[in-house]
Amino acid sequence: MANYYEETKIDPKQFVPPSSRYADSKVIYYTEKKLLSFNTYKKTPIPTSASDKYAVITPGVEYRPDLVSQKSYGTVDFWWKILEANNMKDVWEFKSGVNIRIPNSFF
Repeated sequence: MANYYEETKIDPKQFVPPSSRYADSKVIYYTEKKLLSFNTYKKTPIPTSASDKYAVITPGVEYRPDLVSQKSYGTVDFWWKILEANNMKDVWEFKSGVNIRIPNSFF
């Protein structure tokens, strides 16, 4: 049996910063207990651009896309966009020696 959910009119930005992958999601009540949750996040492709940067992951930032985000964008908040741009599902795929694309723009 499927779990119960109900959409709300609650603004997700009450719970997450504007840079969060959930900032544009819908807030839902989940189960009969009406627990608050977010709708499932669906990745969207980030098109390549001539202004994208490319780099090789060094041992100092292995498993730390947040550090690459900080250096590239001035905030740790976009680590998940770097993973998405490189079709990585988890930080454990962010390994030393791997070539990555750092998107210049994704909004």
